[in-house]
Amino acid sequence: MRYLSLAILLVLAACTAAPQQAIAPSAPEATARITLTGEITRADHQTYREIPFDVPPGTGRIAVDFSYTGKDQRTVIDIGLRDPNGQRGWSGGNKSHFEISEFASTPSYADGPLTPGTWHLVLGVPNIREGQTASYTAMITLGPPDGMRKAVQLSDPAIVLDTTPGWRRGDFHVHTAHSDGSCDQADTRGPCPAVFTFEAAKAAGLDFVAITDHNTTTQLRDIRELQDAFPDTLLVPGTEITTFFGHANAVGSTGFLDFQLGSPRLPTLAKLFDQVDAAGGFLSVNHPSLPSGEACMGCGWTAKDTDWSRVSAIEIVNGSTLRTSGAEGAFNGIKFWESLLSKGHRITAIGGSDNHDAKDTTGAKQSPVGKPATVVFASTLSTNGIVEGVKSGRVFVDVAGLPGARLDLIASATNESASMGGELVLSAGEHATIAAPTRGLPPGARVEWISHGLIVGTPFDPAAAQAKLVHLEDGHAFGWIRVNVRDAEGKLLLIGNPIYVRAE
Repeated sequence: MRYLSLAILLVLAACTAAPQQAIAPSAPEATARITLTGEITRADHQTYREIPFDVPPGTGRIAVDFSYTGKDQRTVIDIGLRDPNGQRGWSGGNKSHFEISEFASTPSYADGPLTPGTWHLVLGVPNIREGQTASYTAMITLGPPDGMRKAVQLSDPAIVLDTTPGWRRGDFHVHTAHSDGSCDQADTRGPCPAVFTFEAAKAAGLDFVAITDHNTTTQLRDIRELQDAFPDTLLVPGTEITTFFGHANAVGSTGFLDFQLGSPRLPTLAKLFDQVDAAGGFLSVNHPSLPSGEACMGCGWTAKDTDWSRVSAIEIVNGSTLRTSGAEGAFNGIKFWESLLSKGHRITAIGGSDNHDAKDTTGAKQSPVGKPATVVFASTLSTNGIVEGVKSGRVFVDVAGLPGARLDLIASATNESASMGGELVLSAGEHATIAAPTRGLPPGARVEWISHGLIVGTPFDPAAAQAKLVHLEDGHAFGWIRVNVRDAEGKLLLIGNPIYVRAE
């Protein structure tokens, strides 16, 4: 019923504020222009509108200039484009002008032939206040092919940099010029080329970095072109699915994904889960405890009826909140994650810098690339290896910047054993020993144990200071145990994922 009501609102809004389209010539032998105008009201709040326009055969270039009123009243209108075959790009609110052609397009929009037929300018409205009306104008310029460019040969995206299993240190959340990443260059500030992010990841000693620009995959071209120039740093494809009801990173996916949650294109999250699974990636809910509203539109996770059994990871520490309030500040995602663990879900905790300025390596304006870092035990240094490592749960988050630190959990019972992220099955009355091996920690660092549904004791062996005896509490069919590492003053350094325990 909720989505039926939403659909009715969209139809009514379209009827009351229908956009106007000027008629374009039958073929763009010379430059032609289309003007789309219309109004947005509160009925459009947190909805999408798709405005059709015609692209005739022979079109080689499309340019869009978009403007709207009401910004002084906190109205926000995001934009994207669909061609007759599907999503062509999404720039949200970070670009008021963009161009596309077969071989050269503004970052956020995909290169490729301009298929003639009905295209759609997509408007997303994350915010418009009650009683407000905003007017928009889109100037669309159609032109002939420039005939000056040729296709770029792209390398194989399924590259494996190292076949040795081991711990891999990386960042799962960064942005470039392909969405809203910006940086200073000479005397101006503008969109920040992805190469600066790759260089920052290399300088930070990362083994991998996932490029997760908002609702687009045009960054994949840069990943493919530049991977050979960074032989020790894996460039991982990804997308930050940015909706009105929360943000989630699809890591390992290389195609455009539906993001218009609450619209007929994505009525629920089920289709998105299917798309990510089919691509062999994983979905991570980002900064779930951030507020949502005018201060941070759609930032917190408010998507109803989320099937948490299909969510592989949660970003429990985000660079912006780490920098402003620390890893355990008001908007951290640790408690959000632990509450889901205690309900029986198995979701891997990860971190991400959410960096939007790769040249800010000191953290003067935002958290630099690689802080926090996520350390994954992966079978290979490859996208598939990293994805499978996250799904295994053998992962810890470094919030302090300790490149040499290591943290693991090792559990053993009568007939079986498990490592961090794994499961241990106990018979009635059976105990297990859980050890937390570490290395590369500062003097005075200590292990802190956190558990649910388990009785936790200390082994009789005094030498096993970082080990515990555990068994299930009476009446509990499952439980989990994990560790944090703190320095001598109690500051959080590392966050570990759990071992899961269940009754036989």
